[in-house]
Amino acid sequence: MQSLYQDQLLALARGVRSTSALTAPTHTAEINNPVCGDRIRTSVTVTDGTITHAHAEAKGCALCEAGAGLWLNTVVGRDITTLPGLYDSLTDWLKADTEYRPDGFSADIEAFIPVRAIKNRHKCVTLAFAAADKFTPV
Repeated sequence: MQSLYQDQLLALARGVRSTSALTAPTHTAEINNPVCGDRIRTSVTVTDGTITHAHAEAKGCALCEAGAGLWLNTVVGRDITTLPGLYDSLTDWLKADTEYRPDGFSADIEAFIPVRAIKNRHKCVTLAFAAADKFTPV
């Protein structure tokens, strides 16, 4: 379990805690994990279909916060219509036993390799990506 909380994961979690809320988001979503109590609120600003700013507020474990950090590092600059594909790619990658990095993800995803073996923690990592699938315009 100790390897779950390596420096890279903790840095991603700290990054989420240090961001400021968006002043004029165009889309927001909130989701929780009733099994462990994690809660994520995500928001983005979209201009001409492209995400220009993103924010995540995570209340939960370090893996939930780190997953939100991965989400923040992944979504800015993307077309909003590609977000559901990111959730699917991350979920598939966590279940896989390969070293490939899914398209659209930075090397930050590799910090989550130790989580692959602990399936009941996958939802913690993917919660921000799942929230983004539920975006509603503000």
